[in-house]
Amino acid sequence: MTMPLRAGNFCSRPFSMRLAGGTTVPKATGTVKEQLLALNSTYNYDDSWPSPQIKMNSISAVSLDREGNAVIFHRADRVWGQSTFNLDNEFTQPQLGAIPDSTILAFSRKTGALRYSLGKNLFYMPHGLTVDHASNIWVTDVALHQVMKLRKDEEKPLMVLGKKFRPGNGLDTFCKPTSVAILPTGDFFVADGYCNARIIKFSPAGKRILTWGENSFQGVAHAIAPPNFLAIPHALTLALDKGLVIIGPLVGDRIYGVSYAPVNGGRLYVINGPLLPMLFARGYAPSYHEVRGFVFDMATEAVVDKFGLPGEDFNNPHDVVVSEDGGEIYVAEIGQLRPRKFVSNVSKLQRLTGAEGGVTNKTGVPMIATNVAESGATALLAVVLIVVFAIAAFGATLLVMRQRKRGMEPSENDNDIEYSRLMSKSARSEE
Repeated sequence: MTMPLRAGNFCSRPFSMRLAGGTTVPKATGTVKEQLLALNSTYNYDDSWPSPQIKMNSISAVSLDREGNAVIFHRADRVWGQSTFNLDNEFTQPQLGAIPDSTILAFSRKTGALRYSLGKNLFYMPHGLTVDHASNIWVTDVALHQVMKLRKDEEKPLMVLGKKFRPGNGLDTFCKPTSVAILPTGDFFVADGYCNARIIKFSPAGKRILTWGENSFQGVAHAIAPPNFLAIPHALTLALDKGLVIIGPLVGDRIYGVSYAPVNGGRLYVINGPLLPMLFARGYAPSYHEVRGFVFDMATEAVVDKFGLPGEDFNNPHDVVVSEDGGEIYVAEIGQLRPRKFVSNVSKLQRLTGAEGGVTNKTGVPMIATNVAESGATALLAVVLIVVFAIAAFGATLLVMRQRKRGMEPSENDNDIEYSRLMSKSARSEE
């Protein structure tokens, strides 16, 4: 179902989460656990990839380039601990110096061999990495509070945004920025981030176009949370065929990574993280939780596929990327010595047509979608807030949830889904 959208208006409607075959998610946690455990996975873990000869540690991000490589961002021996930042979000360990190792490594997706490396003596706390259509490498560093644009054949960054070691919420500062998503036009979005909870759109030259979002952990509590409330926007991905920017927040049991493949109507690949019970309301005790990846069909309401390690959960997954045809998935994990690769066991034709051998359409995030084309300087890509939670009460199944009033206990409306689309005239334009 599609609905016309008017500038300045938000469209929303609730629906119930569904599992394979269109079965509505029941309230009984045990039933959901049984269904999740019985859920087929069409992805196999490739434990031979990448080459074990390459040393790396604590991988924070992964992306794919156009040369057949998976590009990772790692922290080497750098650890983000309780004392790494002070209460003003300032990095407390600049005396450590920049990480001397190559923090960006590109591995052949086919062989696992190292193809190129860069990023020596540049970064203090690597976080997000995205390779764009022109092979530029965009990264965020939460210690520096900066966003950088790099190329593999250049020693110095092509662009640096933000002020070194200076957190802020002004026009020229970030506070622990997390992720970057780049349009084919060269315009790009920055998720900013752990402190500011805002999405900023920039021109190819780095000029700010618009700012959108409000930190749901700060300021005045609302009876009904505004659609632009964000809870730590951690992951960004683009669904270009749908004109969407998709945001994954860190809250509850933490959505760390979101990726998209334009196959069979659009598939969304999401990884959650370990449960943090202190983030849930008093009296709410989730009894089942899986730390792994799930795949959504964006036109249905059925979760039918998952991916993860054989017989065990992920430890601390931080990012995910999927190939354009949905055939390969790569996961970055904090604290691990290597990225993870998963390969589909169904044919490319089956993936593209949806005939997936007993696996029906994957978990639905049926957007009220209208394509929004870029046409001229005045047209901006519609920003779609998809607050993707892994609600522990329903295992690790994923919802796009309406935010509740702060402090409220979970209610019968916890399965409500909200689709919020912000048109360009609703955003604050920056000069």
